[in-house]
Amino acid sequence: MTIDDGIGGGRRNFKVVQKLVTLRPVYEIYDEQTGERIATGRRTWLSFLRSTIHFEDEQGNRILTAKGGFFDKTFWLFDESGEKIAKLTRPWIALRKNFTIHYRDDLIKAQAGFLPWGFEALGSDGTFAFRLDKKIIAIRDQSRVSVGDRMNWLHAVASAVVVDQIFFKSKGCGATLICCLIPFVVILAILFGLMMLAGLMGLVP
Repeated sequence: MTIDDGIGGGRRNFKVVQKLVTLRPVYEIYDEQTGERIATGRRTWLSFLRSTIHFEDEQGNRILTAKGGFFDKTFWLFDESGEKIAKLTRPWIALRKNFTIHYRDDLIKAQAGFLPWGFEALGSDGTFAFRLDKKIIAIRDQSRVSVGDRMNWLHAVASAVVVDQIFFKSKGCGATLICCLIPFVVILAILFGLMMLAGLMGLVP
């Protein structure tokens, strides 16, 4: 898979969808213009120790790895050859969630609002790097990542996934709604079963 260097071409929009029915998080990346899935990120089984996400192209080739330090305060992005290409850092304590990215010869900064609905990352001179917007009402956790000329698109999307899913510990509203409804469904099923049993035993007319 050919990875462009992010120079020229204006902004590109990508959709990131997190699978819910899986033993480990999987992030599918789509080109919004074509609707084509172009990459997939997978959290490793040992991510509870040090978070790691491997990104692969559609042929299964590993094209980028995001690897965290202890407590996930710092993350590094590595290309397919193992070379470091970016360092993401978040502060220990902050009223509003923010982070910085040491990328090439620049320091990219971003700050989210009080609600984790998205953020915009800008270069040291104010140049647009990328922006993440959450879909608030969705069955699956979905985000749109808009990428400018400042960064390679894959590096920007991987950075957005790391920040949103690990730094900000974001959860999709659809997933939260489903999790909240499960106990009620179970209780209703139990009550229905008890009523059926009582009817069979002649306790209910």
